[in-house]
Amino acid sequence: MVRIKVMKLSRIIYSIVVFILIAAILILLYRLIFYRRVPDGGPVWTENETDESEDVSPVLKNILSEGLPAVSSGGGNSGILLGIFGLFRSWDFRDPRTLMHNQMPYLTFIEPEPPPEAIEVAGNIAIPNRSSVERPDAGPLEAADEGDEDGAGNLPEEIKILIDQIVDDMEPIELTGSGPQILIYSTHSREAYRQDPKDPYKEAYAEAFRSDDLSHTVINVAGVLARQLEKRGIPVLHDPTEHEQNDYNSSYERSLQTIKKQQAAHDSLKVFIDIHRNGYDKGETKDPDEEVVVINGKRVAKVFMVIGTGEGVMGGFSEKPNWQENAKFALKLTNKVNELYPGLAKDVIYKTGRYNQHISTRAILIEVGSSFTTMEEAIRATEFLAEAISQIME
Repeated sequence: MVRIKVMKLSRIIYSIVVFILIAAILILLYRLIFYRRVPDGGPVWTENETDESEDVSPVLKNILSEGLPAVSSGGGNSGILLGIFGLFRSWDFRDPRTLMHNQMPYLTFIEPEPPPEAIEVAGNIAIPNRSSVERPDAGPLEAADEGDEDGAGNLPEEIKILIDQIVDDMEPIELTGSGPQILIYSTHSREAYRQDPKDPYKEAYAEAFRSDDLSHTVINVAGVLARQLEKRGIPVLHDPTEHEQNDYNSSYERSLQTIKKQQAAHDSLKVFIDIHRNGYDKGETKDPDEEVVVINGKRVAKVFMVIGTGEGVMGGFSEKPNWQENAKFALKLTNKVNELYPGLAKDVIYKTGRYNQHISTRAILIEVGSSFTTMEEAIRATEFLAEAISQIME
């Protein structure tokens, strides 16, 4: 009888030990995964803060809690279920740093490698813009500094002289024949706007003001512009093709194919409008009020036209645009916009890129809003832009 009791007691002790070990492992795993680390703003202590009730230096304590949160005290956890829910909400499984940054917080401060669709550009710009070198023989990335509003960029002096001689003498564009008269598309189709608390969107990985959700990009703005023109009796074709497709550098090649496809299908097309969103360099500060005008009591994003001369930086393109004719179109539209709605249009920007404007003498790039305006403000601009376009056609 005594032996049986001993065996039962040993089993009970064994079970208790196993239970404690399993519980300890689970608790440790829970703390490793869900522990909330010190905020990115830095340690929470200051030189004047001390705690006489503790023997551990506050400096050492914060170093430990920042570097090894799992062994620090406290935690601010709010329950296992909430922790699990928060885990799947906050983890980005495309970025391994989000799986490890709780226990290795210093990873947060390491800049990620640019994704395949992004490019390296001059300075510390985090998102791709149109300011990179063009290589006409290797699928050029067409360049127009998104934050540069000096009107001429790095153009040679002889081109600047010609720009000064351009006058607004273009005759109204005749709408003849049947079928769509205007093609609207967006080469940089993932360009998005400043976050709007009323209508937030998910930004693309490591790219500010860009999104894979095309309902929050220039694609949507271009579609609204098309509908505004149709209301005014102008036959329009809006092509919502996503031209970046994880390869930003080839976006203009893809949009050129879209243009050619639509030209072949619709010989009635006379005007080609590439809708973009102006983007400023990373870290640049700007008063959002400078990027809008108030019309009928509402904030409306400013617009401007970009014209490429096709000069490039390595010999230029084999097929250059008739940029002076395109410039007359851009100037005509800019003047009409400001005649109807003073201050809505900025000056025309001239750059050495081509922007596929060699396909017609009525091809322009229009920047509608910027990274300092919301999509709602950009959409408001389409109504007034459409009215101006309708008034330079007959």
